[in-house]
Amino acid sequence: MRLSFVLPLAAVLASAQNLPNPLYDLKPLIGMADRGEGQPATETLLDGAYGVAEDANGNIFISESNAGVIRKVRPDGVVERFAGTGVLGNTSAGRPALETDLTHPTVLLIDKDGGLLFYESQYCRIRKVQTDGTVADIAGLGRCSTSTPGSFSGTRERRALDTDISGVGGMALDSQGRLLYSEPARNIVRRIDTDGFIRTMAGTGAAGFSGDSAAATAATLYAPQGLASDGGGNLYIGDGSNCRIRKVDTSGIITTVLGTTSCASSASSFTGGAKTALSQVGPIAYDAAANALYVGMPRAYKVARFDLTGLKTTPFLGNGKIGADEPTTPLGFALNDPSGILASTRLGILVAGDTSFQVYRVQNGTVARFAGSWPRAGSAVPSASLPLLRPAGLLLAADQSLLFLDAGAGFLQHWTSAGQVSAVAGMSYPSGYSSGERVPALQGTLVTPSRVVRDSSGATYVSTVYNIRLIDTQGVLQTYRSNLSSPTGMVLDSQGRLVYSETGKHQVVRYDPSANTTTVIAGTGVAGMSGEGEDATTAKLNSPGDLVFDASGNLLIADSGNHRIRRLNTDGTITTIAGNGLPLAYCDITGLLATKTGLGTIEAMTTDADGNIYLSEGVRVDKITQDGKIQILTGFLAEDDDGNRSYIDGPLNDVNGLAVDPSGRLYISVRQGGSVLLATPKN
Repeated sequence: MRLSFVLPLAAVLASAQNLPNPLYDLKPLIGMADRGEGQPATETLLDGAYGVAEDANGNIFISESNAGVIRKVRPDGVVERFAGTGVLGNTSAGRPALETDLTHPTVLLIDKDGGLLFYESQYCRIRKVQTDGTVADIAGLGRCSTSTPGSFSGTRERRALDTDISGVGGMALDSQGRLLYSEPARNIVRRIDTDGFIRTMAGTGAAGFSGDSAAATAATLYAPQGLASDGGGNLYIGDGSNCRIRKVDTSGIITTVLGTTSCASSASSFTGGAKTALSQVGPIAYDAAANALYVGMPRAYKVARFDLTGLKTTPFLGNGKIGADEPTTPLGFALNDPSGILASTRLGILVAGDTSFQVYRVQNGTVARFAGSWPRAGSAVPSASLPLLRPAGLLLAADQSLLFLDAGAGFLQHWTSAGQVSAVAGMSYPSGYSSGERVPALQGTLVTPSRVVRDSSGATYVSTVYNIRLIDTQGVLQTYRSNLSSPTGMVLDSQGRLVYSETGKHQVVRYDPSANTTTVIAGTGVAGMSGEGEDATTAKLNSPGDLVFDASGNLLIADSGNHRIRRLNTDGTITTIAGNGLPLAYCDITGLLATKTGLGTIEAMTTDADGNIYLSEGVRVDKITQDGKIQILTGFLAEDDDGNRSYIDGPLNDVNGLAVDPSGRLYISVRQGGSVLLATPKN
């Protein structure tokens, strides 16, 4: 049984101890649970295709940043997982790449020995999948430094693993095989030398533009991004916010080879010579066969080509618009944000689009999808074949049908017990794009939707990043509440008033539409933990999330930052009913009092008619019974001192939605697994 594309690892990762007998039969209900593993690359899902690299055997590597994996596309076009388990986490070096949890891998580069270098942005470190298949740390302390230039470790020469990194925009190898990387936040380019020490090779740390025709170490850069080497000792730097390409030659002298004093907009044709104005520069790639540079401009949604021999700039890819079009001609479709570029002698030019979830191939003047596909909601789609990116909130209807959100694709969809799925709201546009006010729901966009509720009239409310959107009974979409701070949890009270949490403001709010008034019912607006047994409006919350009413009419609040569930009683006081303030317990907590155990970040909650509370700690689903005791139902169970993990049913990652029906069947949306699961109680 494959519940996500990481489940084949369960037998490897689980410890040898006897595990509790599962209380539920767990099976995929909606979504391609394997996310296209073992399928042609064009049929797979890539949640945040970012970096692209190619090895000597013709394998293409793609970092799937949001999913925490690196994929390999074999020469026959079939996709395999190459690194990462699909569980977002922080695994120490030394383990096999397929057993190592990663979080947001981005830039990729093949090292001189054939190993794969990658940057893990969550922990600001450069790592490597070695040729023996294990992961090694190359540079960085595993933390992201926020120190200012001149004070951070590594300003002077330091060993790579003793040096703070603030972020990496690009990587390249010089003619001696030494690793170069850019740090946009520090306005420098650095080099790891053969003695293991890091040294600055371009930039002073100050943001600006200066120093052409002099030593690169005395020049100023402004948020350098992509790097490319021509093999002859010259390094090209995408000088991001200076909107230029600069070259450091073999003697260490820096010059501008492309760009001018001004930055261009997306409307520019990017046609001209070396003085052609560029937009903000992102990834770059060098094509040795043509002696040309390819320049990605994420804010212009385009890639330009610069002929280094003829000093000619021409548009190469993208029409300067944002969208989710199928590729037509190189200049005739919406590219979105180019995040990685690769010049391949076999395949042509590959361009990864982070927010379009695809990698495009341009060869002989034509463009096509090389890998990835944009999930498109359709009519009467069989649920097992439905592609989901990041399923989130669930709402179970009286007829046992299910409304569910795809936060990654921006859809609200409807599942019936006959196994069919149809679209309710949302368009095929990438995350971050928003339009559609008082339009049919299928012609408007939902930006990272998280929760859905429906009132007695049939009107549907969807919380998004900053707004709550309303789909009225005529199917018209409009904004209902605006300028909110991450409205994560959302419920309707017995009087039909909308209650929602504002995670960013650390409060819970009630909106009364009849009076058009809002009332803060819990939290002070300041993050903290206080107020036990007191009036909830004087109590401090910390990033409140999901909300649910219990059978007695009390409001349960996932006080996520405090690792607690707190109950807003009908008399207005607040009490903790689960969690002791400590984070996720790495042991089996079954049988403990819920108030006596640590809890992970509480992502989702629901209740049943018997008064049981179901909650997600992200990596597992628990149940709190009426006697206040907790029980792990599925997912992560424990980890021993050697790092061996045990599970019930196998790993889960980012369970973000829960619903339970009258028969006790539990619906579970696994955001990183790309599926909705059904857990049926065993007799």
